[in-house]
Amino acid sequence: MESGTFKQPILVRDDGFVLRKIECVMDAIEFLEEWPIERRGLLHAAACETCCSAYDGRKSVEAAHKIFTTWARRVGLIEDVPVAPPWMTGPKIGGLDHLEAGA
Repeated sequence: MESGTFKQPILVRDDGFVLRKIECVMDAIEFLEEWPIERRGLLHAAACETCCSAYDGRKSVEAAHKIFTTWARRVGLIEDVPVAPPWMTGPKIGGLDHLEAGA
């Protein structure tokens, strides 16, 4: 079996607003098993099968990551967070040094 650890953890909402970090195939399996039976469907079944297959080494960890993310997004546990515009994250063009010097 591969290590089972996802390259990038998946943050899902658990019990409404509490965030839960899914870091590996086993975390995904446990989360899927805890999901209410009455809310399960075909995509849930496919996610369970793929994650269990990845745990056994029959499928890749990346496949498990992808289908778990797809399922979680479909049931509303993951929301796409918009990327911050470049002007919010880009390098500083100027500092306050010139203002402090005159003060």
